Amino acid sequence: MEYVTTYGWAILIVIIIGVVIWQLGLFDMKSRFSSGYSGFSVLVPIDWSMNSGCTLTVQLANGAGEDLSDLNVVGGGACTNDNPLPPGEYSICTKALSGCGGAGNYYEENFAVTYNRSIDGEVFQSAGTLWGNTE
Repeated sequence: MEYVTTYGWAILIVIIIGVVIWQLGLFDMKSRFSSGYSGFSVLVPIDWSMNSGCTLTVQLANGAGEDLSDLNVVGGGACTNDNPLPPGEYSICTKALSGCGGAGNYYEENFAVTYNRSIDGEVFQSAGTLWGNTE
């Protein structure tokens, strides 16, 4: 009991520092070594890869209950799809990047695609972050 009263403040500081580091994500090694994504709304990534030539290829599925048309990668790039893209179908989009490093390097890239709804032709955007290792 004497040890706890003498060194309790030091133990408390170590615990607080550990919680802060954990909340910052520094202990989350899984996300640094495996592929993942966050964000995205209607067009959801099914599969993606970054090759050593710094080309990001993303397979996006239409999660809307309606046809989508005129898919365009924000910041340059292209999408191959049936125009319009029916619900549940997918499109393959590519974007050329620079400075991705060689095979095995970790990347984290923001990716956005604009599209038109078939009902009213209004333009929307589906955006998020993709990460993984360069192939």
